[in-house]
Amino acid sequence: MPKFRFVRKKNLQKKDDPGKWYASPTVTNRLNTGTVCRVVTRNTTTAPTELESGFNLVCDGIPLQLQLGNSVQLGKLGTLRLSFGSVGVEDVDQFNAATMIKNVKVIFTPSKELMSAIKDGLSFENVGVVDNGFTYASTRAYKEAKGQGGGSGSGSGGEGGEGGLEENPLG
Repeated sequence: MPKFRFVRKKNLQKKDDPGKWYASPTVTNRLNTGTVCRVVTRNTTTAPTELESGFNLVCDGIPLQLQLGNSVQLGKLGTLRLSFGSVGVEDVDQFNAATMIKNVKVIFTPSKELMSAIKDGLSFENVGVVDNGFTYASTRAYKEAKGQGGGSGSGSGGEGGEGGLEENPLG
């Protein structure tokens, strides 16, 4: 179950406004490639090392395809493509791609199938509040520390939660 903490974010254009509380995702574990390959091949005849080798071959081929200006579809996973920004010029003859193209990055767009599979049955768990650099283990602990009493409820499951969390539906 994905976990989140409440984090207060201020609107920089409204200096006197205390800000609003938003759900900020937290990562439970970081799985390496070997672990993922063992998990997904568990009930198959494919050896984890075979899958990892194939995965590495795909990864080795992607840079050249992106350098050639191609987007790369990775089956049901999604698509990779290059993106970048640039410095502006008054006259197109002044443009030098080697020095004026900036912030080259790879954009991953998950497939509709992947997003649908992720969202199906998804619920969330509140694992605390971050306020002024301090992490409280729960919304209740935060409220007690601030003299607001402990709330009931976890703020999970898309109910809007406590502390003024605005609903942010997926998709």
